[in-house]
Amino acid sequence: MNEIFLKLKNLNWLYFFLVSFLSFVGIVMIYSATSAMEMNIFFNHITKVFFGLIIMIIVSLIDMDFWKKNAFYFYLIFLILLVWASFYGHIGKGSRRWIEISGFYFQPSEFMKIFIILSLAKFFDEKKIKDPSDYFFLVLPILIVLLPVGLILRQPDLGTAAIILFICFLIFFIAGLSWKFFASIGFVMLMIAPYLWSLLKNYQKQRILTLFNPENDPLGSGYHIIQSQIAIGSGGVFGKGWMKGTQSHLDFLPEKHTDFIFSMLGEEFGFLGTLSVVGLIIVITSITYNIANKFNRDFFNRVLAYGLISNFFFAAMINMSMVIGLLPVVGLPLPLVSYGGSSMITYFIGFGLILSMDRKLKTNY
Repeated sequence: MNEIFLKLKNLNWLYFFLVSFLSFVGIVMIYSATSAMEMNIFFNHITKVFFGLIIMIIVSLIDMDFWKKNAFYFYLIFLILLVWASFYGHIGKGSRRWIEISGFYFQPSEFMKIFIILSLAKFFDEKKIKDPSDYFFLVLPILIVLLPVGLILRQPDLGTAAIILFICFLIFFIAGLSWKFFASIGFVMLMIAPYLWSLLKNYQKQRILTLFNPENDPLGSGYHIIQSQIAIGSGGVFGKGWMKGTQSHLDFLPEKHTDFIFSMLGEEFGFLGTLSVVGLIIVITSITYNIANKFNRDFFNRVLAYGLISNFFFAAMINMSMVIGLLPVVGLPLPLVSYGGSSMITYFIGFGLILSMDRKLKTNY
């Protein structure tokens, strides 16, 4: 018991508060999005946030050696769950990606992001690159990435697959791979781009084309992004006030409690409100990068910290870019702010791992 109290004492409580405050922003916005009438959604969200915070603390108390030792086991377990979800899982919104257990639904693909990062960090820590041009060395880590990505694309879930590939490229770069590897991958992707385009679903193609001219179909494929831009622009500098957004509360703004919650934030709290959330995300990211940089001699923890916070930061940037029309709509929620279950819990797990790493620094490894 004394050991637990000592670990709690050494936690970075400022970091915990920043993450909790971002979650509180989500609670405030979900309450407004449901107009205080769909209370089941609101209370469900609060329950998940509370549960996620507890999970974050529990994970932060577990030493990093445990996660390193069992990284591949967790990967295999969730790979099996991902196979099950992709072929036999529950279908929702046109995708087969959920597993139901006693009325609860979860997405193995969201948890898989954590365990891919853990597995790659363990692999590159134990198998140091001696020759950056030794591509045969990369067979296993490439399989670690491509097996789940292929299953996720089958569901289909293009947004999650894209963020996993981006983070893994970042980890490969940190691992010290030759620039020729990335140049080769870029060349291959360029050559097979027409084939990849043909594999996309019609709605995915339409989302990409809509990005360039949403006004071409304002009542169809361009409706979401046009209404989102109107909502953000109408908020001005200070916003219309909490629960006073017209685009959202008159139901012009779609998916206002999930993918487009940032648009609702901009309408109700204006430019200053959105800037505050962006600033909070940047502060959390900066603190984490500072933690990662302190692991000069611990490659596993450094790569893991970079991967986890990149998953959080780039998901946030993609969501915000998506709702203002800079990127196609790919269905990525705003981390810790949007309504959700699996994605929110995985971010809390990631922050718990980061807190555990920070605690390890304070106790001199």
